[in-house]
Amino acid sequence: MWQPMQRGNFTLNPPGSKDCYRKIAPCGGFNSSTSKQRTVLEAGTIYTVLFQQHLNHYYPPNPGKLDISFAVGLDPDEKDFRILISFNDYNPMNHNTQTNFSIPIQLPNELCDYCVLRVRYLTNNPDEEDRGRTFHQCSDIQLIKSSTNLIPSIFDKNLLVQHQNDPHDCCTPPSFQTYFLHQIPEIDYVSSGVIYYDQPSQQMRIVMMTTGVKYNMWMNFISGLQYYENVNERTCIRFGLDLWNDWCYGNTFNQSEDFLAENISCSNNVLDFCNLWQNGDFLFKSTTIGCYPSTLSRLSSRERTDYFNAKNGPFPPEIFQPDPICLKEKITQHGHNPSLKLWKHLFHEKKLRFE
Repeated sequence: MWQPMQRGNFTLNPPGSKDCYRKIAPCGGFNSSTSKQRTVLEAGTIYTVLFQQHLNHYYPPNPGKLDISFAVGLDPDEKDFRILISFNDYNPMNHNTQTNFSIPIQLPNELCDYCVLRVRYLTNNPDEEDRGRTFHQCSDIQLIKSSTNLIPSIFDKNLLVQHQNDPHDCCTPPSFQTYFLHQIPEIDYVSSGVIYYDQPSQQMRIVMMTTGVKYNMWMNFISGLQYYENVNERTCIRFGLDLWNDWCYGNTFNQSEDFLAENISCSNNVLDFCNLWQNGDFLFKSTTIGCYPSTLSRLSSRERTDYFNAKNGPFPPEIFQPDPICLKEKITQHGHNPSLKLWKHLFHEKKLRFE
């Protein structure tokens, strides 16, 4: 979180940065003495919180949430925090996905010299069970009297959303490849490449180019490892992975994507028609025939990923074979729950039997 600035150090590099991996409640193990600044804000006004979901831990059977909360005090307890806004996690189909959020909140209409604004990521993911399944970032703030008229609340706290399954909900073919183009115009970011998806072996691979640099990502959900290679620099980082989830759309599978429309134009291909789902800020399109991914876009910005030229597998084994330089890497970043990884491996090998 950089607006307001989080406690302790702050860096977003590399993926899996230790400055983002803070799980101990209520503030990730960082008290007020680690704060480098106290941000002065006006009570009762609208303020935009800027933060990044540094890795994605989406769990389809019970999707998590992100929330922003507030507490009065220098070092408040967990019970002192009250939630100002909460919204659903989303499924980008890549654990190693960095998503920036710009969330407007209404600050409490009360004055305090010492108070805390907190962002949490409640993953609900059992594969994140090391010191809990929730990530915490806290920022120290001060609320002073507003110099302007208070703005009426922009949130309806009584609004309850009923998520319904829909017959249009679907899953992609079990094995396919697709090209993609990811654009974030606000920060002049563009990346492109190809994704290989193979449900039978629970493996994925992404080949990506951005700013003249080529990256390879190999994901093996049976071993629980992901390799992230910078081809230009000949460097590789090894990450721990969460549980596999099929590439699907709609509440039938993801529990957080509401069906909106059928047979609309696919943005990336005038020859195809698409179905449309929404999860809060995120819009998902997949082709009406085949359920291939078409577009992932956002309502709050012009960020979007277009998918095109999909083709069914299977693929030769070497597609999912990491570069030898990666296999030499022995340190696992963001490694967790090794016992569960072993259980998954044994289950896949059919060495465990259940009555």
